[in-house]
Amino acid sequence: MKKANKYNLIANNKIQKNSLESEEEIEEEEEEEDCDEQSLADSSNWLSQITFYWVKIILNKTENISEQDVFNLPKDLNLKRLSKAIIKYWKKQEYLIKNHNKYFQYALIISFAQTLKKLFIVSGCFALASTVITIFVPLTLHLMIDYIKDPKANQLIQMNHWLYGFLIVLLMGIGQILQIFTTQLLYCKANHLVIAGRGCLSSLLANKALKLNPTSLQKQSSGEIINLMSVDITKISDEALLYFHNCWGGPIEIISTCCFLFYYIGIATFASLFAILTLAFITFIITKKIKLLNEQLLTFSDQRAKKVSELFRAIRIVKFQAWEQSFRLEIDLIRQRELKLLKTIKIYSAINNVLDSANSVLITLITFSFYAFLGNELTPQIVFVSIAYINIIRNTLSIFPFSLSATVQSISSFQRIQNYLLLPEVKSINYQNQNQNQNQIAIKIANADFKWTYESDLNYQLFNQNSKPSNFTKCYSNLLNCLPFNNYLKLKENENENENENENE
Repeated sequence: MKKANKYNLIANNKIQKNSLESEEEIEEEEEEEDCDEQSLADSSNWLSQITFYWVKIILNKTENISEQDVFNLPKDLNLKRLSKAIIKYWKKQEYLIKNHNKYFQYALIISFAQTLKKLFIVSGCFALASTVITIFVPLTLHLMIDYIKDPKANQLIQMNHWLYGFLIVLLMGIGQILQIFTTQLLYCKANHLVIAGRGCLSSLLANKALKLNPTSLQKQSSGEIINLMSVDITKISDEALLYFHNCWGGPIEIISTCCFLFYYIGIATFASLFAILTLAFITFIITKKIKLLNEQLLTFSDQRAKKVSELFRAIRIVKFQAWEQSFRLEIDLIRQRELKLLKTIKIYSAINNVLDSANSVLITLITFSFYAFLGNELTPQIVFVSIAYINIIRNTLSIFPFSLSATVQSISSFQRIQNYLLLPEVKSINYQNQNQNQNQIAIKIANADFKWTYESDLNYQLFNQNSKPSNFTKCYSNLLNCLPFNNYLKLKENENENENENENE
């Protein structure tokens, strides 16, 4: 028993050492695995990736698409590489938690971020570029309005004012094109992040489910595991990861836009913000009310469906007892309540749609009314540029609360998954150890004879065979070769009895 415990400790130390591989070794293994299978997206140039021209190869297929026509996934979405990386990063965090006896609630988030750090960095760069371009595009509108008002107002462009106007138009076009490209690439990389995140967490949970010991299986039901793999992973991937960059990009965009807006309209900026926040709060209350009414509507719908199913299951008894009218009255009563709630929901939805359509007009009206009330003069530069910045603030504020809420909810989902991953596992023991005692006998066969009947008489005899642990695999394979699948094992006594009978004859 002492030797067995010693072997267990040695094996466990090996497992812990393997789980603490450095990040450089992991990246080298990933590059070796992916060098043979390079996708078409990774091999194409940057211009083709920006314009998605590399997809044209498969889009030009006029006939049926076969398996050979489908190209490999990009390196960022290689599930084999991602699952292997996140398991190793998590093993490192798990080792630190168990040895230092300190529960770190963000250990899984760190492992997840280390696995998808390249996607996070690339998508973050696109998000930052999109934010900067969105803020500075309205400034080109200011230049254009100044030029239209008086092309020769600036002495610097008195000689070549037509060229200056052409450069302003070109700058506006380039700004719009860059804004579209960065936004589309941001959503593309964000969707890559969603797919990769879902694949990483699903593989991590599936790997853990195969290693749980019986005690852990009793604590964690199959329904809870399904909820982890469906509900929690969906909250993390489809909600939090898709809008993650809005959590830090939104405040930057709002603060920068408010600064530019304050430069144009001054104190009236606060009136604009007050109008935006008031309308957003009213929309939030209406949306919450619609959600509560929808929950009540589903309750009545379930009751009505239950009554109808009961009626059809017992239709013979209902007909025999003449209960049609009573069932009809009950179903009609539930249906009336359901229609009443549905009517209320439609009214609130109509109010919400009206506010959503008219909020830009209301915000603009309130802002410029307050600006004119202060005695300021409205010019085309102030009006058009301010409207552009107000729309930027309004669009950002409509997405930012949802992004922040989804990110906060994903933290609780990460903690639920982490608690599941820290459940005890079945211990894996490596019995073939070089430090094992070579003199210890694993199996001993003495004076044994194995025999079976075939067309050729074959006998395999083993006399006084002592197999050591290092030769156990070889000895075991020899025994298997001696024992066919559908034959009986015969002892030496049967052969001795046949020999005695022949001698007596």
